[in-house]
Amino acid sequence: MSETVTRNQVFISYSYHDQEWLTKLQKHLKPMIRNQNLLVWDDTKIQAGAKWRQEIENALAAAKVAVLLVSPDFLASDFIADNELPPLLDAAEAQGLTIIWIPLSFSSYEETEIEKYQSAHPPNQPLDSLNSAQENKAWVDICKKIKAAAVPQ
Repeated sequence: MSETVTRNQVFISYSYHDQEWLTKLQKHLKPMIRNQNLLVWDDTKIQAGAKWRQEIENALAAAKVAVLLVSPDFLASDFIADNELPPLLDAAEAQGLTIIWIPLSFSSYEETEIEKYQSAHPPNQPLDSLNSAQENKAWVDICKKIKAAAVPQ
């Protein structure tokens, strides 16, 4: 009963403490979702009454691109470290999933497997260190990288 799942969506992994950053990413991705049929999943898509762990597992299995919103809260999350990162990192190694990580704040990302992957924005200039105009430009650039990785050319 092993179904083959098509990896065709963007999976966003974030700490619930960073909800405001998820909202900003969603806002910047919205035109691409609308225009290019970009499929983006995050846990806000889980409906009341759904088996939430199964929903997350299904979304992980369908991920072509994983977007990690990296902050100290993200790195401190045992749920992310134990349940989300291992299948994403395994899929990156074995199945060509693309890891795109975004430094929201200064953090100890070097102490993790994330360090092996190129960030979508310079880690020495995390988004929370930018002014509003710089931050919006960074989001536009980051979203272009997500689209390039997710949408077949």
